[in-house]
Amino acid sequence: MFKYSATQWIFGNESLEDSLKRLKKYGYQGVELAGEPYTIDVEETKELLKKYELECSSICGIFTPERDLSSSNDEIRKNAVEYVKKSVELAKALNASTLIVVPTCVGKLSPETTLEEEWNNAILSVKEAALYAKEQGITLTIEALNRYETYLVNNLTLAVRFVEEINVEGLGIMADLFHMSIEERSMTESINKISRYLAHVHIADNTREAAGLGQTDFGPVISLLKELGYKGYITMEFLPAVSNPYVASGLQGESTIFDDFTKQSIEHMKEIVGAIS
Repeated sequence: MFKYSATQWIFGNESLEDSLKRLKKYGYQGVELAGEPYTIDVEETKELLKKYELECSSICGIFTPERDLSSSNDEIRKNAVEYVKKSVELAKALNASTLIVVPTCVGKLSPETTLEEEWNNAILSVKEAALYAKEQGITLTIEALNRYETYLVNNLTLAVRFVEEINVEGLGIMADLFHMSIEERSMTESINKISRYLAHVHIADNTREAAGLGQTDFGPVISLLKELGYKGYITMEFLPAVSNPYVASGLQGESTIFDDFTKQSIEHMKEIVGAIS
């Protein structure tokens, strides 16, 4: 019914092959790769995906300060748009349908100028990138981050407003259940609100650990996704307790923890899916 993937950079600095081996072992169909078009070896990655019979489900854009789509600095903004375009090309090369985009850099908790100016900057930047993505057949998917990671688009109501102001066909929105556990009053009502734009789903419990280890009730969400006919991936993005999620990509983790969380996530979700089928 659903296809499952996991974000590879959550496994710290281990090799891609080790991560793919783990995902294959626990029954995943795909992997979400970091948006690093300047460093990823496309041909080598394709070979590894083929070896482990996995798809690249999606590309997760990495929005550092020098890739700030809302910046008041013209050069930074130009660089950010170019980065998204290159990530679109990476997605296309790896047959991934989706590229996740954050309208401002992660960790930016207040505007450098004004909220209005930076909102408009982000609109113009993402619109340019979205038009390019449309030409390439890739869905740009807006991620709303919680208030402790961004100030600009931190709930799904704002995400809808953002996407509708841009008004480019194919621009989507992601439902990330960790961020939603902080910002949304109702998971299901919020997903219904974005249903016509829903393009991707990230799963982590309210503690940002593997699904089933915290307090989130995933049952109603899965029921709704089934009702909506959602065909995209269910992507696991559990993380260690760090304030900046990108820190996780450089950490040396315990492979046993990675194994435990990878197994826990998919088993918990499949149990819920089985119960509602």
